[in-house]
Amino acid sequence: MAISTPIDVPESCPTIAKKPENVQRELWEAFETAVVKAQKQGIPAEEIFQFLEDVIDNRAADQALKEMEQTGEKPIPWEKVKKEAGL
Repeated sequence: MAISTPIDVPESCPTIAKKPENVQRELWEAFETAVVKAQKQGIPAEEIFQFLEDVIDNRAADQALKEMEQTGEKPIPWEKVKKEAGL
């Protein structure tokens, strides 16, 4: 029988910390595998995290576009957003 050590989830990840240990371990193993594969290809750690952030951002943008299609809402022009924000 293998002995597993608990995953040390940082305070900055409260949602993950609330998940059962087996889920935490599964997520850790998935991220560890991805990082090791990227590093073997010579990809710097900063780019690995930037890539992940970009994937997340793209998913959020896709979801926003789907919601706009469903509701018929139109996008707000960037110039209007900047003006309203005082930029």
